Parts: sequence; C-alpha cells; structure tokens
Amino acid sequence: MRKIAKSLIFSRLNSKLKKLLATKDITIIGVTGSVGKTSTKFAIGEVLSSTRKVRYSTVTTNTDIEVMLSFFGINTPVRGWSALSWKKVFSDIDNELENYRFDTVIIEFADDKLSSMRKILKTVKLDYGVISGIAPVHMAKMYDMRSIVYANWAIVSGANKIIFNSDITALRKKAYKDRTTGFGLHHGDIRFNKISRNRSGYLKAELSMGRNKKMVQTRVIGEQNLYSLLAAAAIAGDMDIPFSAICFELENIKSLPGRMNLLKGVNGSKLIDDSYDSSPTTVMSGLDTLKKFPGRKIAVIGSMDGLGSERSSLHQEVGEHCFGIIDVLVTVGTLAEDFIAPSAVRAGIKNENVKMFKTPYEAGHYLKGIIRKSDTILLEGDKNISFVEEVARIILSPEISSETSLIRQDKQWKRKKRNILKSL
Repeated sequence: MRKIAKSLIFSRLNSKLKKLLATKDITIIGVTGSVGKTSTKFAIGEVLSSTRKVRYSTVTTNTDIEVMLSFFGINTPVRGWSALSWKKVFSDIDNELENYRFDTVIIEFADDKLSSMRKILKTVKLDYGVISGIAPVHMAKMYDMRSIVYANWAIVSGANKIIFNSDITALRKKAYKDRTTGFGLHHGDIRFNKISRNRSGYLKAELSMGRNKKMVQTRVIGEQNLYSLLAAAAIAGDMDIPFSAICFELENIKSLPGRMNLLKGVNGSKLIDDSYDSSPTTVMSGLDTLKKFPGRKIAVIGSMDGLGSERSSLHQEVGEHCFGIIDVLVTVGTLAEDFIAPSAVRAGIKNENVKMFKTPYEAGHYLKGIIRKSDTILLEGDKNISFVEEVARIILSPEISSETSLIRQDKQWKRKKRNILKSL
C-alpha cells in the first residue's frame, strides 16, 4: 500500500515540477557527495543570496520526494502517507506555482540512492553539478569506494558545469577538459592557501581564484569545512559575482548545527559539535582539528552505522588515530566499545583514560562531572544509532539554547531517540 501511495505522490509531484520548470527560468544547482552536502548547499546559498533570489534549505533533503519538494520550499509531512497531509502539500504547491519568486534553486542528491536520483534528473536539468566530497560511508549499500565515486559522478555528469572536490584523486581523473572546475586545499582552480588559526579557533586562509588573491577570516574551525566555502566561491565566480563580494560573503558563513560547530560548554570548556552524522573520515578529520586546540582534549565518539563488511576495520582505524591527539576517550554504543576503545588502547592510550557507555545520556552525565575550564571536547556520532548530540545537550553551557544550537532536538526526534536507546 505504501509503495503505491509513494508512486502516486511521486507522479503528481513530478507533474507539478515539470509545470514549474516549463514556466519559470530557474538556475538549478545540484549538490551531491558522501560527505559535506548540506554544508556545501548552505554555503552556496548564502553567497548567491547577495545577488539572487535563492531557494535552499539548511537541513538534509535528498530523497526523491524531498528533492522535488525542495523546489517549492515544503517539507515532507510528519504523517508521511496521510491523504489529508498530502492534500495540504499540493494546495501549498499550487500557491507556490502562482507566486513563484526564486530565480535559483539549490537541491541535494543522495549518492546512495542513484536509481531514484536518476528519475529526478529526467525532469531536472542541472546548470551546476557539485561534488562536495567522497568518503567511505553508506558502504552497506554501495560496497566500495569505486561505486561511491561512480554514483556521484553519474549524478552530476549531465550538468552544464561540474564543480568538484579536486583533492580527491578519483574525481580529478574523471574531470573533463571543459565544463569542469576543481576546488581544493591542494589541487584545483579555486584554492585556499596559507591556512592559519586565530586565538578563538577559527581558520584564516588566502582565497585564490585566477589572478585574484585575498586573506579571508572564516567562521569555521575544521579544514574540511573550507571545502564548502570553496565550492560556493567557484559557483559565485562562474556567475560573475565580484571577487571582493565573494570574500565578504564567505567571512559571514557559520557552520551548521552538528557540523564542526564551535560552542561553549559547561565550566568554561569548548565543544566541537560534529554530531550530525559521522563517518570514519570525518571523525579523523575532527580529531586532527581537535589536536590544534590548547588544553586537555576529550573525544566523544559514537558507533557508526552503514559501513558494511568494513565496519570493524574502519572503527579500529578511528581508534588508532586517537593516539597522540586526545587525553580522554569516551565511546558511545556497542561498535565503538568493541572496536574503537580497544584499538585506541592498543595504540597507546592508557586504559584509565578510556570510558565506554551504552547511551549518550550516561556519557554526558559522566563528562559533566569531570570537565574543566581548559578542556576542548570533540563530539562525533551517527544519526541512526549513537545520537552524540545528547551528550552535547548535557554538557552545553546553560546560556546556550540546545533547541537552536544542536541537531535533532524536536519532539519527533526526541521520541525516536528514547525508543531506540531504551532497547539497548
């Protein structure tokens, strides 16, 4: 029954979308990648909004239904298959069609759902296709890195212009001589050079675009966050936005909640909240960022789902990477306990400095009792099984609202988390 309902909804949404695209001249930017999609979409939207009427969301919306709804600024109904809910959605879409005011739309594509993304691309012709980054995630569905690279390139291959992360060798090998622009910290046409960090922890770097060079004081703390800014600069430059204006806009882009977001913690500590949805690659990048901060360093690392047959080796790799960086390791969940913790101990971290918990609530209350003023705490977790943002909620400074600063704090998510964690 649900399959039939989805098919009908998809068909009707597709008809509405075709009508919109036939009657309006819209620049369409599609962002894909196994890491960094939403941050990249947000950065592009922020920069382009200085000169254009841009529609984009700050949350992850990358299923086939969500992609089509993104054009109309509408979220999937909470009651996903309710006829009454969808009646209102289509009424709202009709109102949008009559009063559409956007000339640019930025949408996000799920690289682990290639077949359904291809259906969307039969209707949607991309002006720009962006690949934010590639990492070993969704491995249970995509089997190996080659399939991840293939899926991402397949999504953007029909775009008029491809903007891609040039620091990834496999993507550089696929780039065409024309209609491709690479960005990166080491390779590409659009680069950040001379990267340094100010006393608050934020990065400063020289943006290089052709003959133009300028130091940009960013509001991000992880070098991996610089890629989203570079993607935004690449598209803005291709749209003839002045270089000085691009630099100005980049300096005002903050990290989204749960994506290497620097927050105040209890007792004057600092939190690096990267709890949205970690992969082994993002955890190790987060650890490398944590290493640059002064004082005692604590890492909270949750179990990671969707890694397929490589889940044990990838978790172990994360544990090994902890040595030489952190003073205290706190794990959340069974996979982290079974693989990350023992791997970290074998690498050289003392047993007494490794603490293991089944739930984020236990981990949070433990940390609240030991945190000192000079501490910096990195929070890394999976959106399906470890929910490390709940650790962040417990150790967040009282002056900061968890509802606006952290991810997954609405009633539906809180209920879902309680139900999942009760079963542990």
